[in-house]
Amino acid sequence: MKAIESLSFSLLSPEQIRKMSAVKVTVPDTYDEDGYPISGGLADQRLGVIDPGLKCRTCGNRMKDCPGHSGHIELVRPVVHAGFGKIIYHLLKATCRKCGRILSDKNTETKTAQTKACPHCGEEQIKVKFIKPTTYYEDKTKLLPNEIRERLERIPDSDAKRLGVKIRPENMVLTVLIVAPVTVRPSITLETGERSEDDLTHKLVDILRINQRLEENVDAGAPQLIIEDLWELLQYHITTYFDNETSGVPPARHRSGRQLKTLFQRLKGKEGRFRYNLSGKRVNFSARTVISPDPTMGINQLGVPEEMASELTLPVNVTSWNKEHVKDFIKAHPTKINYVIRTDGRRKKLTAANMEEVLAEIDAGYRIERQLADGDLVIFNRQPSLHRMSMMCHEVKVLPGKTLRFNICDCPPYNADFDGDEMNIHVPQNEEAQSEAEILMKVENQILSPRDGHPIISLQLDQVTGAYLLTQEDTIVSKEEAFDILDFAGVLPRDDLKNSVKGAELYSQFLPEGLNVTIEGKRGEVRIKNGRLASGVVDGRADHEITRQIFLQLGAKAARDYIDTASKATSRFMTLYGFSLSLDDYELSEAAEQEVREVYKEGRRELNILIKKLRARQLEQLPGKTMRETFEEKTMALLENVRYRTWKVVSEKLNYSQVSVSPGNAIKHNAAILMADSGGRGKPINVTQMCGLVGQQAVRGKRPSSGYKRRILPHFAPGNLGDQERGFVRHGFKQGLTPFEYFFHAAGGRDSVVDKGVNPAKTGYMQRRLVNALLDYVVREDNSVRDAEGNLIQLDYNQGQHTAGTGPIAAGEPVGVIAAQSIGEPGTQMTLRTFHYAGVASLAQLGFTRLVEIVDARKTPKKAVMEIHLKKAYNEWDKAKKVAASIEEITLEKVASINEDFDRKFVAIELNREALRNRGLTESEVTKHIEAIHPEYKKDGNMITIRSKKDSLRNIRKMTNQLKSTHLKGIPGIRRAILVEKRGSGDITIATDGSNMEEVFKLPEVDVENTVTNDTAEISRVLGIDAARNSIILEIHKVMEAQKIDVNPAHLALIADAMTCRGDIQSVGRHGLAGTKGSILARAAFEETEKHLVNACAREESDKLTGITENIIIGQTIPCGTGTVKLEMELD
Repeated sequence: MKAIESLSFSLLSPEQIRKMSAVKVTVPDTYDEDGYPISGGLADQRLGVIDPGLKCRTCGNRMKDCPGHSGHIELVRPVVHAGFGKIIYHLLKATCRKCGRILSDKNTETKTAQTKACPHCGEEQIKVKFIKPTTYYEDKTKLLPNEIRERLERIPDSDAKRLGVKIRPENMVLTVLIVAPVTVRPSITLETGERSEDDLTHKLVDILRINQRLEENVDAGAPQLIIEDLWELLQYHITTYFDNETSGVPPARHRSGRQLKTLFQRLKGKEGRFRYNLSGKRVNFSARTVISPDPTMGINQLGVPEEMASELTLPVNVTSWNKEHVKDFIKAHPTKINYVIRTDGRRKKLTAANMEEVLAEIDAGYRIERQLADGDLVIFNRQPSLHRMSMMCHEVKVLPGKTLRFNICDCPPYNADFDGDEMNIHVPQNEEAQSEAEILMKVENQILSPRDGHPIISLQLDQVTGAYLLTQEDTIVSKEEAFDILDFAGVLPRDDLKNSVKGAELYSQFLPEGLNVTIEGKRGEVRIKNGRLASGVVDGRADHEITRQIFLQLGAKAARDYIDTASKATSRFMTLYGFSLSLDDYELSEAAEQEVREVYKEGRRELNILIKKLRARQLEQLPGKTMRETFEEKTMALLENVRYRTWKVVSEKLNYSQVSVSPGNAIKHNAAILMADSGGRGKPINVTQMCGLVGQQAVRGKRPSSGYKRRILPHFAPGNLGDQERGFVRHGFKQGLTPFEYFFHAAGGRDSVVDKGVNPAKTGYMQRRLVNALLDYVVREDNSVRDAEGNLIQLDYNQGQHTAGTGPIAAGEPVGVIAAQSIGEPGTQMTLRTFHYAGVASLAQLGFTRLVEIVDARKTPKKAVMEIHLKKAYNEWDKAKKVAASIEEITLEKVASINEDFDRKFVAIELNREALRNRGLTESEVTKHIEAIHPEYKKDGNMITIRSKKDSLRNIRKMTNQLKSTHLKGIPGIRRAILVEKRGSGDITIATDGSNMEEVFKLPEVDVENTVTNDTAEISRVLGIDAARNSIILEIHKVMEAQKIDVNPAHLALIADAMTCRGDIQSVGRHGLAGTKGSILARAAFEETEKHLVNACAREESDKLTGITENIIIGQTIPCGTGTVKLEMELD
């Protein structure tokens, strides 16, 4: 099979269009009354056929084989192609109106727009004005398309090339319009017998009609005004034929009022040709249904319903070697063969009647299609596919029933649950595809996630609780039960089991020999020696680490065997033992409930003290916070502490019951706490909220504050800041909530629901941009990462190691996509709301919005902050305070009140003498600054008045704003400077709201080496691109850390390198990495489709097809992974 090497883009000349055309279209109609295509019409049989009975009059083929042929319309007057409107404008501006030469001499470097007369012919130039999409004026004279075309014809090739246009510019003004083949715009017959035409055909009919009317008027010698009106109308129809969403042009509509979908609309957007049909397609050999859990399955297995297995098929090619075997198979399982396909492509359905006949004729070259059977390989997938492990390879186990079934250990990689989720299976159709799926995609090879090297497949929920109970000190199981559990897990005991078996001994049977590991669990140390559990209790955290160590020490197969056996055994153990949750598990005694009430009352007393201090203004302010902010922060901490103390009471006093594990052995436990302790499901807070108190309800991370004036509900006294009045819920869910509490709880719930609705859409778009930007970054043989054009992005990827910690990285690994997924996928779990640390760190935002800000390379972050370190000599509170005071920018509004008097047209400034004293400023210094802007001021005591020169109100407002921001002292841009004492070291740093690195570095007291800002663009400007790269890594890491998400630094480094490898910071979106790729198809498939295609035509660009997107689009092997390997064979 030949491969396409490159694609070139250009613009057809009128001659080329006529040469290609099969018919000149003149009739603005399609079919006659009898339903036959009209000759010379838009459904002429020379344009191709879409009716089963007809033959094409150009190629002679019928519907299936005729590809369709282009036609053309001769336009009576030239028309501007709207796509090239802007390019034409630039050409007209840059070239002489008379001789067409470029308006600058090779010797002089003057800009063409500034040239008054042509340096070649001396013609005086008139300024060209462009009104989108296709109107041009010289002064007040409108330029008609034929004049524009004539001017473009005069431009020499060499000058056009200098201006970046390689095609003949006059071809951008159309004189001949190409007509798409009928196959591109098929018409359908409705039930009523009427024909419904495609939108493009509708548009072409409009063009032909106007073209005819224009021709008739021109021939009849109609007035110029009428001709220009019709010409304008023709221009409108052709513009909307290409693009029906042109700004400034009313869209063409169908009779029903629906907007027509024309050429550009077919290509662009999510539903357009590129994204909907080329980058991804709907496929055969796939199936979809609801999923359910099955504890008897191994992690590699997948239960497929019989109904699906009988529809999905696998091809078996008959050769001279396997012919007899195939025949034997057909005889033995005739119902398992769906079709026999002959060498000429004819398909035969196998039935009892024709079986002998088919068996007799089967020969080498035939193909049989057999049904899916146990052990076949399929690819299993759940959308949204956020990372590599959303598609994995499973082995089929055909089962009765109608759902797809698998082990719950496989849920996390798919992010699946069983509340009605549906999933897809795909059946690879040849040996090569199957072997790739098995080796690269098999579930056992995906146990460790490439994001952070931790297991993503491990015991879940009840299995974790089961392991936790089984490995308790007191757990002893009878020999019969032990054998029952081992039988269910499919394990032969390694040891000679006694009549009563300790739980730890039974658990050891699932661990592979040769495993040695010590783990710090939540319940102390877990030690495993040579595959025996020597001490400790296996909880969720310990199981995680056991799985990881088995994978790293003994390989994927050993890890799979451990998960398979442990998951089955623990499920069986739980079933034998019985594990259920009832309302009794949340029962507190009267004494315990009284204790909870006391905890609440104590908290309420503390809050009342805080409120008194606030009212008396005696509250000690936190650095950088107002009195009210300090109060709110302390209140939140206090109420959180009430919930924590309630948990302490609950955990001790909750109803623990005795549960027998085997005769004479019981474990004291509470189901709710057990689930939280083992790490199976839930947190202590869930238990507290059920039986203790629900706690503070937050809206946007703070206590609810708005509602009625100075109170939230009319039932409270105005200005009350108490706990219940601001959303504290003192009852548990088991007792039930009061109406007020219910209201606040609903408000808090709404807040998180809105978050859930907004978050996935924003994250999804961010991940799409990241993936598109990093798509072509592949590791090469020398461990360097390069893009599709071979540009170096990173010299040594992760020291040559795989990010999952499983050994060396393979050449061809698409590390860019994995880095994008490793940030995009956890982004979905991130809280969108900027979540705040208590204390000073809350100056910086550390949520999803900040992540988007970093990868978008915003010029100024929403919250720029600095952490200024001081030299040792200034590391004392008083000295540091002086430095902070000198850094903070003092503007006029901080030391004066500024009022506008619109009646008397002046601005009054009242200086606050105390504020001036505190800030170390004198009145004369302030007036000097004011005088610099407004010399005509008048001063009377501490009052300064400035009269407005112009009488407009807008001017007064402008003056006020200018005065407010007048800089008096400090470093511009730094709104606040707060002292922070570091815990442990006792070092004093200055945290600032606002950033100005350049000026801060000039201060002698500042330790320049350790001072940082979160404004990456500023770092790049002041310290250079390498520092900016490190800053990007650090900033993304901070966000991930705040959200408790682990990501391997190699992924962050790759993203930072991608953004900075060209010498300045580029964003990952359409204006950065994704929009500046070498491939035209890749850019068009991402965003701004028509812009990239039109520009490629004007520049006669060619696409070398070296990247991934463009090869998917044209259906070729992608240049990464197994696609980078070339096999050569020597033939004798």
